[in-house]
Amino acid sequence: MNNNAKYSFIIFLIILILNFCNCQNYQYFDFTDHSKLNTYAINSQMDQCNVNVFFMAYTENNPNGPPEIINFMSKGPSPSISQNVISRNLTTVFYSVLLTFEFGDLEATFFVDDSYNNIIYNCSCKKINITDLSIEYQTPVFYTEYTSFATVFKVKGLQYPLILVHAYGLYSITPMDNYYYLLTINSNYFLYESNDLLISILFPNDESLDFSLNFFISTSTLYSDIISDFKLYPETKNYTEIAFKHDPLVTFRSVFSKPIPQVFLLSQSSFLFLAKPIYGTPGNLTYIASTVQTTVPQNISLFYQIPDNTFKNIFITELITNIDTGSNINNSFQKTFIYNNQIFTFELSDLFNYDSKCYFFSGNYLGTDNSYTIVNGLTFPFGFVNGNNNVYKMNFTTLLPFGFGSGFILSIHEPVSGTSVSYQKIPSLNIVNNSLTCEIISFESIYLNEFKFLLRFHVVSYYGISLISIPTFRPTFIGNENLVSGTIYNGVWEYIYFGEEITLDRIKIISQSGQIKEINCGEPFSIINPKQIITISKIKFNGFNYSNDLSDISFLYNNVNVTNQMVSNIMYINFTNIEKYKYQTIGLYLLDSKSLRDENFDGSLVGNFDKNIFGSKYYFSDFDPINNRFQVKFNIPANILPGKLDFILAFSQSLRIYSPSLPNNFQLNITSSLIDIQGPIFTNIIKNPNGKFGWIVTIEDSINGLDYGIISIFGLLDSSTYNFTIKPSNAINGNKWKGDYEIFIPYDSVSKCISQQYMIKFVELFDSQGNSATFIKYLRTRDGSTIVKTLTNPFINFMNDINIIKINYTCPNEVISSESPPSLISFTISKSSIDVGLINTVDFNFQVNDLLGIKDYQYPIVYLTTSKLDIIECVSNLTSKLTNQFKCSIEIPIGFGYPNGILVSVYGFINNGGFYSGYCSQQLLEMNFASFISTNQTYTINQPYIKSSNKFSNQGGTLWIYGRGFAIDSIVEIKFKDNGFTSFTQQQTNLIYSSAISIENVRSTNQPFVVIVKSSSKISNEFIINPILFNFNYTDPSSTSPLPTNPPKKCLGNPECGGVNNGYCNNGIGCVCYTPWVGEDCTSKVIVIPQPSINTTNPTTDIPINVTDSTQNNLYRSLISLVSLRELDFNNKQVKLFNFEKWVYSEINNTTNKYLTTISNKNSVGEIVETNITVVLQWFEKNDTVIFAGQTLRMNPSSIKYTVNITSYSFAQNLNHLQLIMSASLQSSKTDDICSSKLFGNTSDGDNSNFMKLKVNDHSVYGRFIKRAIVDNKIISVDNNILDDYSTDTNSNSHTSETFIGISIPFYNYNVLVDPDFSVLVDSNPSSSNDENSICTSSSKLSSAQLAGIIIGSVAFAAILVFIASYAIIQGRKERKYLNDMNNKLSSMNKNGTSGGD
Repeated sequence: MNNNAKYSFIIFLIILILNFCNCQNYQYFDFTDHSKLNTYAINSQMDQCNVNVFFMAYTENNPNGPPEIINFMSKGPSPSISQNVISRNLTTVFYSVLLTFEFGDLEATFFVDDSYNNIIYNCSCKKINITDLSIEYQTPVFYTEYTSFATVFKVKGLQYPLILVHAYGLYSITPMDNYYYLLTINSNYFLYESNDLLISILFPNDESLDFSLNFFISTSTLYSDIISDFKLYPETKNYTEIAFKHDPLVTFRSVFSKPIPQVFLLSQSSFLFLAKPIYGTPGNLTYIASTVQTTVPQNISLFYQIPDNTFKNIFITELITNIDTGSNINNSFQKTFIYNNQIFTFELSDLFNYDSKCYFFSGNYLGTDNSYTIVNGLTFPFGFVNGNNNVYKMNFTTLLPFGFGSGFILSIHEPVSGTSVSYQKIPSLNIVNNSLTCEIISFESIYLNEFKFLLRFHVVSYYGISLISIPTFRPTFIGNENLVSGTIYNGVWEYIYFGEEITLDRIKIISQSGQIKEINCGEPFSIINPKQIITISKIKFNGFNYSNDLSDISFLYNNVNVTNQMVSNIMYINFTNIEKYKYQTIGLYLLDSKSLRDENFDGSLVGNFDKNIFGSKYYFSDFDPINNRFQVKFNIPANILPGKLDFILAFSQSLRIYSPSLPNNFQLNITSSLIDIQGPIFTNIIKNPNGKFGWIVTIEDSINGLDYGIISIFGLLDSSTYNFTIKPSNAINGNKWKGDYEIFIPYDSVSKCISQQYMIKFVELFDSQGNSATFIKYLRTRDGSTIVKTLTNPFINFMNDINIIKINYTCPNEVISSESPPSLISFTISKSSIDVGLINTVDFNFQVNDLLGIKDYQYPIVYLTTSKLDIIECVSNLTSKLTNQFKCSIEIPIGFGYPNGILVSVYGFINNGGFYSGYCSQQLLEMNFASFISTNQTYTINQPYIKSSNKFSNQGGTLWIYGRGFAIDSIVEIKFKDNGFTSFTQQQTNLIYSSAISIENVRSTNQPFVVIVKSSSKISNEFIINPILFNFNYTDPSSTSPLPTNPPKKCLGNPECGGVNNGYCNNGIGCVCYTPWVGEDCTSKVIVIPQPSINTTNPTTDIPINVTDSTQNNLYRSLISLVSLRELDFNNKQVKLFNFEKWVYSEINNTTNKYLTTISNKNSVGEIVETNITVVLQWFEKNDTVIFAGQTLRMNPSSIKYTVNITSYSFAQNLNHLQLIMSASLQSSKTDDICSSKLFGNTSDGDNSNFMKLKVNDHSVYGRFIKRAIVDNKIISVDNNILDDYSTDTNSNSHTSETFIGISIPFYNYNVLVDPDFSVLVDSNPSSSNDENSICTSSSKLSSAQLAGIIIGSVAFAAILVFIASYAIIQGRKERKYLNDMNNKLSSMNKNGTSGGD
């Protein structure tokens, strides 16, 4: 080898070695889910697939690290690629690559600079052979108001999930889990097709999978005479909108009586509206439908099905609508101010004709790579600083963050026309290094309960985090109030997310500087934790079988009559493979019209299928391990449509089971003789009656009746606002079903004023079942979206009179000329700097001056604003009318305004001259008034704060509370109202997160209760839990008489109801006492005593109470017993009497004992029939709540409850009835200077019972007799009566009070259950001769004064000793006699009457 060859060989070796070393510079790490490399196309019609791969490239030899763009080569279909860097550092780049390629197998190779050192992925885009597919229907076609016509089918033969694209038609297809799909069909299909529905699923190359569906099976057949009383509201063709989006309405009546869903379609031009039932009875039901606004004449037609399965058309009329199109917004920016690089002020004039509209700010924050928008809608007075509604000026100030990327756009929108004006692109005020981006370090998703997840983000940012945005169907912003550890620069955020187990689409991390980083969910996001992805954890179903897995659904009550009653029920759910489901959450959602409308579901426009309406109305399952099944407690609304009650069982957002698709034996059947699903309406309106200024309105709701309402009046010149609350109790005439109410605007003839027009701008009327009728002049929400237009407009009868909502006021003392608005002369804030991690209350005090005087009943509002356009309001109160001083206080939300601070402004000063004023933050600053609250000094993150809770019921169980600042050592305490809110008790916690705590075994209660959290010497806010009330006491109202309720009573006592510590006056009911107070005037107090000795002979309770005072020992003794059972005829004459003599005793537990006796009686053929009487005595040591016969009863401590069960009894005649006799007595060992009394009446604390009170001196025995019994498993009313003439041995005197009580029981067949209870009281005032039914004696011995005189005057000391000894002997004899008398009382009670049967 020559030298040249040697040199060439050496150079070759060097190059080879260098190349080899160079190829070792990079290592690759794969983080791709390989199960997703083989897939179908993006949807059934596409011929391309998307595959995402994720990997890292690592090097230590390149000082710049791996490049941002990586090399790529492939074999197979030629792909398009989209590269993205997830994250990087000096040595590593984390790549995300999207491969899009056609059908076939693809080998994709990625490398930095040497194809031999690489990472390779083998992917496959599977082409579907449609001959391998088949359609399997899982359900027959069903109909609900929510889905319209629908069915569920499965595509057999699929291997991977697939979105189905279908041919254009009157249907849609929504994917579910495990290759199931929901097919929904528009109600108007009948109008266009009379044959089977053809479904075509589209595939590439013009292929399709076709199948047909016959669905003329889910609606009833009607005849031409079923429609009547068609009405158009308004009655005239030409209609001017009474309010924005309050469209013309149509009602008609159907006499079809079968409880089957029926489709009525209102057709107008190309629009179709589904008519909805609102009130009436089966066979006489009124429907309502909306129409569309139109400026040209259009016909309206009604369609409904007739026997040949076609639709009948009824021509209605022509309609023209004069639409309120709003006004264009004026581009009237006058000035802008930037102050100290911190606040930005806008000054505008006469934006639009203002008449109570809700106008909108939208802030568009422009990031370097992305943007986000926050919208806030506000009404007067925010922003209005000078003038009146004819000529006005607006100023408002925004707080700028440190920087915001590329800038910021602020826009103002007119709500009706939709026009807007924007101040374009306020420049960034600070230089931002865009290389210092936000990074997510870690993410967790923890399932809590009831479709709620705890999302935990660990995020770092050089400039600090401002928001984490979840742009889902309902955009969510996670702010610094959710920071649970660390700082905004390096911290952990937690958020409770209601997700129905859906996978998030993407999230945005937004820094204080406006940098925005978007992360796709389901993809890796961090070099530090490359295996983590952002997703919601979900329970996998492992091959859910729609038709076979669900084995049974049943109910506690079926064939439920909901006429005038809401009914609590329980659904029982079982599966063939229950072990797979036992940890699954199941949500129950009712699909009746009322439940849907409560969630603002608007299915009136055909084809509008909103699958995202659910949320607060879910009822959730519990797993019953004893019966190995699920149960769901729920309430059925009153007066809804009869028939099958439609519902959804939800396992996730995509997997739902619709009840009409299930077998008949799984259905819940409803009956109701009344239907009412609309709110109250106005039926008569009188303007300015009898010279008074305002309206008298007649409100009618003939079935449910009015519960309450709110009406708001607005001055069209000065924006003065008056709010009125309407209740049946303040009606000037009538009742809750039809009543007259005054809506009078206050004014006087002395003060200066202006003439102007007033307008009703808002009405919301609720009936007793929660249905509402709503009128809003401008239907908008604060986020700028349009409120669902209301079908139940309370002004439905007055839609042809747009002036009915307006009245003119002519001022008798008119201000001639004045353009001077009120002027602010002082404004102070109690705190200039706050730690918004703590609970803070801030006070605002201010004073104004105005020569014309401030208008009465108008209260300025202080607004607090953050850099994110979060705005909270503090409505003031007038503290001095003479000096026009105002004050308001507000609790600042946790995290509000952190870290940039809070701007303060005040608006809404209105004078008698018709002018208003207000002051933005910039103006307050220029006047040297406080206008800013600093928040950046300290931010405490371990302050516990409760924000919300799960849906907790009165049945007790697990309570979840949500908030922040919870620690591992947190203690949860609860204060129960039915204990009188006396003290907090510690609860047992199960799971504790920083944002959530679960509390096990919270006891049952029907009352709201208070929860607090204690942690590290810090105490949270007091949070009130309002339990969902379930009362499982269903009775069919058609088969029983109405259950009794106590009549209203006057509140007694001085002070009333014993004073604020003893009770309160509930108008219409009487005194409601706090535990331990009881009685008509809440002045009797329950005595807490030891449990009395157990009588093992008979169910008699003997309660001794020993009272020691300064002069003597006084022994009280109470005796309660069951005496007898007697049969009475229809004239209440005794037919048979059975005295209770021998009992068999058994102990149930330490506080509960059972007694059994048997009576014998001959039936009509002479056979002996035995009736068992079982008595259970239960002693209550502390407060408790029990439910008997559907009535919630509060049990006081030291109470004894008798539960008496009587089995079948042979009546002499069917008109006869039984009477259970009980006795009660109270006796005192003191016999002189004492009174006794006896009282019987109705309780007033809502338990609908009778009470009996036997009083001796200042002690009483108190008995409660509920006016209900459970007879043959039905709840019926019973009578309770005092029977003083029952026994000749009754001995009431001044120191003894005795009585007999008879509980009347109607004729029955099988069994009876009654439930009285007793307790002993001490009274604030002793019994006196003034008491009703009192017996008194005066002392026959020497008085204390006489005795003292004798003692002082006597010189014989021995006489004193003799006197004292004699006195002691006499008293001892009296006590022994008292005890003997009481012990013999029972035997003497049973000596009267004839015992036995015939």
